[in-house]
Order: sequence, then structure tokens, then C-alpha cells
Amino acid sequence: MDFSGLIGKYPINRLLTEQERAHQLKQDRPLGLIPRYQLSVIKMNSTFLETVDKWYGWKGAATAITSAVLLVISGVFGWMGLKLFLQGMGILQSTLDADVATANGIGMLFVFCLFGWGVLCLLRKESFAYTHYPMRFNRKNRKVYFFRTNGTVLAYPWEDLFFTLGTIPASNLWEVRAHILDADRKTVRETFALSYSGTLEAAEFVGNTANFFSEDFVRAHWEFVRRYMEEGPQEILSQIQFCMPIDQKRENVSLGFERIFANFAGAPALLYFAMFPFCFVVSVFRIFAIQTSKIPFWPEEVEASCAIEPDDPYAIQGAADGGRVAVYPEAALAAGVGFSTL
Repeated sequence: MDFSGLIGKYPINRLLTEQERAHQLKQDRPLGLIPRYQLSVIKMNSTFLETVDKWYGWKGAATAITSAVLLVISGVFGWMGLKLFLQGMGILQSTLDADVATANGIGMLFVFCLFGWGVLCLLRKESFAYTHYPMRFNRKNRKVYFFRTNGTVLAYPWEDLFFTLGTIPASNLWEVRAHILDADRKTVRETFALSYSGTLEAAEFVGNTANFFSEDFVRAHWEFVRRYMEEGPQEILSQIQFCMPIDQKRENVSLGFERIFANFAGAPALLYFAMFPFCFVVSVFRIFAIQTSKIPFWPEEVEASCAIEPDDPYAIQGAADGGRVAVYPEAALAAGVGFSTL
């Protein structure tokens, strides 16, 4: 669970750190890892790969947490402040002086409003926002498109992005970040992350081309994106089992539940059942977060630059249940591409 970049922005207008330089991931340098798509794909074809943001997998968690905090604040400061105010007004009985009760009540209500406003601002980071923030990697025009949290779209050349490992302070969560650098190739002007964040051990930081562990899903996900851009869809199609059916629409409720519980797929049974209540609550709040948020749409110029070729055998998208399906089933069959059909 990682909200960096959503709650708390990435630091910009700064120099690259030594750590970022040491862990740079170069577009033309393969890694000795099996590519991992990590349930990130919305759709793919010979022109572009579209993926979700890294927050999508746990969407609903921030809403659940902030709602719980708001409930506590309402119960402590809101109710106490209202009670004191009503006592000061003589509506409720009290042993306190009326002026003292009124002043204390107003003070408590002010604190409630102050904290409540802050919590609501955090709530709006996930709910009343966008359902997701897609990324497109166009291998034909060599551009990357990223849907920003403010609704604008970033378009930048693939080869000019500086990819590196980044970590979340006070945790062992790592992710692959893309930096847009100034002309000096040293100053960071903007940052976004790929679709997956996970843990890495100290032993996994011996170079960037060897000594990888099979559980290094962070760089394996980078290799998934890198291989698509450098070698094409045929190199990664066997990886993709599911596509998120959220292109220009909201996910259905059952898919939302499945996506939350998928975060613990493969976990020990004891851990899975221990986390079941939490995942269920998050899934319920995910419905609220999705239904109150806007659906992202790419600008016309982006869609025009990402036009799919007719009868593209590698064009896939998600069915209602998330299973991958061929957009052009006859072309896929003729090319020997084994996708399910609609």
C-alpha cells in the first residue's frame, strides 16, 4: 500500500541523488529477469501499452482510513464541542459557567472544523478525483503519456526519460520512477512512477544487470514495460492473463473486490484470512471512491497519435470479468496468437 505521489508529491526542482544515479534503469539494457505485468495492463496492441497507476490496486484504502479518522474526530471534537456549546446556550444542563461552556464549545468546534477540513482534503485525493490515472507507452512514436492527478496529460519521449529505483521514506517499498530532467540532465522537473511498488532486500542492490532475485517484482515490472517498448508486444503477450476493463468506464463492483483481494494472492492462508476483514472494508470504500470519481479520457491528439492498425493480432483488452480478449479475434487466430475471444 503506497500513496506517495498522490498524498504528498514527489520532490522536484532538485538535483538527482547519488542513489538515483546508481540505480538508473536504462531503456536499452535488458535485465536478467522474467517480465512481470503485475495486473497493470488495461489494453495492449502493436502501437501502445496502456497501464494503470500504482495507486489503483489499493484504491479505497485511503478513503477507508480517512473516513475512520473523520469518524473519530467527529465523535471526539465534534460531539464534545456541540455538547459544550448547547450547555452554554442553556439547552443542556451543565455545572459549568455558561460563558465558559460556550467558549469551550466554540473552541472545540473550531478544532473539529480544522481537523475535519484537513481530513476531507486527504479524502479528495482518492475519492471525488479520477477512477484511475492511466499511462500509455507508444512504441511507434516513442512517446510516453501520463495522466496527471490534476487531469492534464504529460507527453514525453521515451528515450529522454530517466528511469530509476525510488523508495518510500520509512518503509521498504520501492518503485520504478521516471524523471523528466532539465537540459542539464541533472535537475528533476517532474516525476511519475510505474504501476507497481514492492519490497526489495539489500542484497538485491548489487548492480542493475546481475544478481537479481526471482522475487524482484519491482524491476521485473520495469522489464515488462522496457521489453514492450524495445522489442514489441510479442515478447510479453504470454505474461498477460488479465486486462483491467476500465477503459473509458468504471470497474464493476465484483472486479473491485477481486482486485483488492488480489493483493494477497499467493499469501499464506493464515495471513489471507487475517487480512480478510480489512480487505472487505477497503473494497466497500472502493465502491464509494470509484463511483464519486471521474473517468479519465485521453485528449483527441493523444488518441490520434495512438491509432491502432486494423486487424492487429496483438490488440487485447479486458472482458467484464477482467480476462484478456482479442480485439480482432480472426487476425489473432490467423497469426497464432492464443487470446480468448469476446
